[in-house]
Amino acid sequence: MKGDVDWDPKPDERTYYRSGQDGQRAYLVKRGGKDMLRLDRPMEELLRSLDASWQPDHRAYAFTEYQVAQVAHEAHRSLCRLLGKYQDAEKDWLSLKEQDRIKWMEVGPESGDIRDDLYDAIMGTLRQTTDG
Repeated sequence: MKGDVDWDPKPDERTYYRSGQDGQRAYLVKRGGKDMLRLDRPMEELLRSLDASWQPDHRAYAFTEYQVAQVAHEAHRSLCRLLGKYQDAEKDWLSLKEQDRIKWMEVGPESGDIRDDLYDAIMGTLRQTTDG
């Protein structure tokens, strides 16, 4: 309930905001009785202050760029297992450093082989469902 000290809305009840600085998407939560924004990233709680740099985001997208990159990364891990590249297959999305996730979103594996083709196919298909 919104009057609580800590509150998270159900997914279908979220009020989304978009950052005017970097384009990230977040939704309204309460932490310590204060309105905050939680970045729209599953399994991570990255909070931002609700200030003038955030504007309501009324557009609905099937996926965020972050989610699309996460799907491509999971497919990459599966392909690495098939190729016997077990060290690359072990790299879980959430265990990557933030800058490594950002790089993955921008350029993919940069392997020079079929893994690049898989990344391009997934990103090319699913990016159509985002605002990017």
